[in-house]
Amino acid sequence: MRYFLSFLAIVSILSCSTNKVTEVKVTNENEYSIAVTVAALNCRQTFSNIKPHSEFSGVFDWTKIVKGEGQWVFLIKNESTGGVDSFSHGYFTNGELFGFADLVCKGSELKVKISE
Repeated sequence: MRYFLSFLAIVSILSCSTNKVTEVKVTNENEYSIAVTVAALNCRQTFSNIKPHSEFSGVFDWTKIVKGEGQWVFLIKNESTGGVDSFSHGYFTNGELFGFADLVCKGSELKVKISE
């Protein structure tokens, strides 16, 4: 029994990921598709083709972020016209971000909620 419990403990430890990620949820309330780029210091990731009136969930991987301070930067691209709006939000230190980012995009407005 003791060996079985030791085996389960080792398997559970090995299955844990050491990646640092933020779950990004985007709600597109527009009449057109959008692409959302999330940037923080040296980490940048784009989520493309988010359909009109839909929700999208993705993962922003910031495992290799440099230790620094800054703001979240969100670039919202209208995939029909190619126009891009830039938004900055919040503040972080020591290269430590949070676990969740909820974005609601409607026209030229972006509502952002960053949480742990």
